[in-house]
Amino acid sequence: MPLGWLWASLFGAAALGGPAIHAAFFAPGRLELAAEAGAAVASAGLAAAAADRAIRRPLLRIRSAVLQVQAGDLNLEAPLSPVREIDELSADLRRSLASLQASTDSLIYRAFHDPLTELPNRAMFLAAFARALSEERRPNRVAILFMDVDRFKYLNDTLGHGVGDQLLSVFAQRLVGAAEGHMVARLGGDEFTVLVRGEGAASEAVRVARRVLQALRRPFSVAGQEMFVSSSIGIAVNGPEDRTTTELLRKADVALYRAKSEGRARFVVYSAELDADPAERFDLDNGLRRAVERKELQLLYQPIVDLETGALVGMEALLRWNHPHRGVLSPATFIAVAEETGEIVRIGNWVLEEACRETARVQQLRPGLPLTVSVNISAAEFRQADLPGRVQRVLESTGLEPHALTLELTESVLLHDTAAAMASLDELGRLGVGLALDDFGTGYSSLSYLQRLPVDTLKVDQSFVGRLGADPTSGPLTRAIVEMGHALGMRVVAEGVETEWQLAYLREIGCQLGQGRLFAGPLASGQFRRLAASLRPAAAWGPLLRAG
Repeated sequence: MPLGWLWASLFGAAALGGPAIHAAFFAPGRLELAAEAGAAVASAGLAAAAADRAIRRPLLRIRSAVLQVQAGDLNLEAPLSPVREIDELSADLRRSLASLQASTDSLIYRAFHDPLTELPNRAMFLAAFARALSEERRPNRVAILFMDVDRFKYLNDTLGHGVGDQLLSVFAQRLVGAAEGHMVARLGGDEFTVLVRGEGAASEAVRVARRVLQALRRPFSVAGQEMFVSSSIGIAVNGPEDRTTTELLRKADVALYRAKSEGRARFVVYSAELDADPAERFDLDNGLRRAVERKELQLLYQPIVDLETGALVGMEALLRWNHPHRGVLSPATFIAVAEETGEIVRIGNWVLEEACRETARVQQLRPGLPLTVSVNISAAEFRQADLPGRVQRVLESTGLEPHALTLELTESVLLHDTAAAMASLDELGRLGVGLALDDFGTGYSSLSYLQRLPVDTLKVDQSFVGRLGADPTSGPLTRAIVEMGHALGMRVVAEGVETEWQLAYLREIGCQLGQGRLFAGPLASGQFRRLAASLRPAAAWGPLLRAG
């Protein structure tokens, strides 16, 4: 209480000032009363101090804590107090702070991470990418790998989004393992990036890309199905002119597009020449529309041989374009453009008719030669409702027997529309033509799906054959594919046979047929006819390498 008020109540109002204080204080009986009053004052002062420590100060600290929380600072402790009610209030505040901190951490994590793969998302990647470009100002200090899952849309649409999501999760795990500490992010859909920083970023990015492609060669087991998945990768490295994430991402995207146009399952490093693609594509589109009429298209024929005897048993028709200004172009250069513009159907018609006509010519030249021709069918052609009828008309017009024609289709073509695909395959089978599954092992095959397909030939992709002896996993995988084909009653053809060691191994595991430069590369029609004419009678045929 105020000391002046207490003094006046003891000694009167006059005691508050002047000489009367002394006389009043020492009046009879007043001294004892003053002593009691002093004790009361001291006791009240101690009680006020204790209350200040126990109540007022903790409340002020709690108020300060609340103000700090309002300012966004959650890294604080609520004060303790010996007063139970205040201590409970403080404990409630501590629990609220912990809950608020957990919610905030969760919100921040979800804002910067992909919920499916738990990888950093686009926002987090772009922030890290921008920071890297601002800190690493010298060239060749920042590189990005931009990649997606080859033919992912086919898988997602055919097997369902649930399976697609599971595949992306496993794909992300493979990427993280191959990146070895470099930042991996999912930009969205099936698009992923890897951020590489430091000296020699370009060479390190290439090393990471090779590890990624290697990691994806192992089969994926998803939803009880085994499948093979590949990825195309575009790489861009910072130069003096690259100041923004947008520009470097654009370059990586251009490189990714080139990787896909060259056949997928590979990486391409961006160079300035790739920016000519839009003009190049326009030129290719215009040229393709006139290529058939100008007779600029050409078929080469690569022999298919019996690996045990070396006998010539067939050939694959391979398309080339004799471009008037750019020379001979492989399909990897122009097929993507042809598919986008729809010109692929007209080109496919020409290929089928020309291949059948040439095979009939060779059979007339060597009547006893049991020769078949394999022709690739694109997705756009396969989706044509009249494909079986068109094949029948071509066989009738060229005089080729149906059993002498094999149509090669990739797994992705067959996965596009399962019901329609089965109906078309059944109709083609009734015609008597052979059906082959091309590039097996690079798509999304499952045993149950493969068992239902009315195909009679399985072609092992050359990426498996080419790694025989160099990659410890390629031998067992190739053996498994061959044994699986045999178990399903199919002939197996190995593509890309180039060495005697590969030939010996393929023979050992029971692969019946093969093609590749060990036997012969793609031949012009005239060369193939001369080869066929030079072969000895069928009963005495030796290895093709020693023929002619």
